[in-house]
Amino acid sequence: MCPTNEIMDGMSRRHDLDFVRVAAFMLLIIYHVSLMYNSRNFILKAPDSSSVFDLIHLWTHPWRMSLLFLISGAVTGILLTRHPPGALRSARTRQLLTPLLVGLLFLIPPQIYVWLNAAGGVDISLLDVFCHYVTLTPVRLPDGELTLLLGGMQHLWYLAYLWIYTAILTFTASVWPELLPSMSRRLAALLRGKWILIVPTVLFVLIRLVLRPAFPPTLNILDDWYSHAVYFASFLFGVVMATRDEYWDAVVSMRKPALILALACAMVLALLFPALPAGEPEMWRALSGRAFGGTFQWCTIVAILGYAKICWNSENAVVSYLNRAVLTYYVLHQTVMLLLAYGLHQMGLMSTSSFVPIAVATLAVCALCYELKRHVEVFWRAWGGTRCI
Repeated sequence: MCPTNEIMDGMSRRHDLDFVRVAAFMLLIIYHVSLMYNSRNFILKAPDSSSVFDLIHLWTHPWRMSLLFLISGAVTGILLTRHPPGALRSARTRQLLTPLLVGLLFLIPPQIYVWLNAAGGVDISLLDVFCHYVTLTPVRLPDGELTLLLGGMQHLWYLAYLWIYTAILTFTASVWPELLPSMSRRLAALLRGKWILIVPTVLFVLIRLVLRPAFPPTLNILDDWYSHAVYFASFLFGVVMATRDEYWDAVVSMRKPALILALACAMVLALLFPALPAGEPEMWRALSGRAFGGTFQWCTIVAILGYAKICWNSENAVVSYLNRAVLTYYVLHQTVMLLLAYGLHQMGLMSTSSFVPIAVATLAVCALCYELKRHVEVFWRAWGGTRCI
C-alpha cells in the first residue's frame, strides 16, 4: 500500500481526520483481540470470558466501521478534486486489491489452521493447511465429514467493500461529473445545524429497522445488503462532506449534543443487553436495540469528528507515521494475534489476563513488519519503482 493513505498534503492537510483514522484502526485491532474473550463465536476462544469484553463489542461495533468508511469517503472526495476518476480508481485498485489478494493467499490459511486445531478437533500442520487451501482439497473432520478449507475474507472484507464503493463512485464521476458537486451543494443546505444530527440518524435507524431483519450481516459481498446500505451510505457522507466547510461547521456545532446522546444510548444499550444474547432477543428488545443502536452510531461519529476537528488540528509526528502504517497493521493483525493466542492456548496460558499481552505483542509484530515493508519500498523506489497517486 502506497503512502497515499495519508489524508492530505501541504497546507490543506486534515490532521483531525488523520488522528481519527489511526485511532479507529487501532480500536479495531483491540476489538478483534477482545473477540477471543467475549461471548460471541470466533475462530479461537479463551477458556474463560468476561462481560467487560462484551461491552467492548456493544459500545464500539455500532459505529467503528461506519466511521472508517466515512473517513475513506472523505479521502476519496478530496482526491477526486485533484486527480481524474480513472487515475484514482487505478491507484486504489493497486492499493486495495493487491493486499487483499496477498492476504487471501497467505494470511487466511493460518487462521484456518488455528480454527481446525483449536476448535475443529483436527490435528493438521500449517503446511498441510496451505496445501489443502490452494488445491481446494477437502479435509476430513473428526465426525467423518469432508470440508473445503474456504475461510472467506475474514477481516479483509473491508478492503473489498472499499474498493467496490470507490469503483462505483469513480465510474459515476467519469460518466456524470456534476453529480457529486451538485449532491454536495444540495445536502449542505439540508444538513445545517441540528439537521446534521437528525437526518443521518433517522436514515441509519431506518436501515437497521427495515434491512437488518431481512438481510442480517454476512460479510459476503453478494448478499450483504444491510451492511452495504450502512457502509456505502457512510462512504457517501464522507464524499459529499469532504470539501465543504458547511458540513464540518455543523458537526463542530453539534458535537456536545451528539456526545450527550451517544453516552445516553450507550447506557441504554448496556441495560438492554447486559450480556450479548446467545440467540435472537425478544422483539421489543431487538427493535429498541436497533433504534438506539442507529442513534448511537451516528451521534458517536458526529461527536468524534466534532471534537477531533477542534482539538487535533496540528501535525503530530507519531500520528503521521502511524497514518502511513496503520493499513498494514490492519491487514496483518488478525493472523498475528491468532497465532500468538494459539501458542498461549497450546501452553495452557490463554485466559482473560492474556488480553493485554496479546494486544501489545500483536501491535509490536505488526510494527516490525511495517518497518520491513517500508525499507523494501525505499529500496524499490531507489531502483526505479513508480510512485502512486
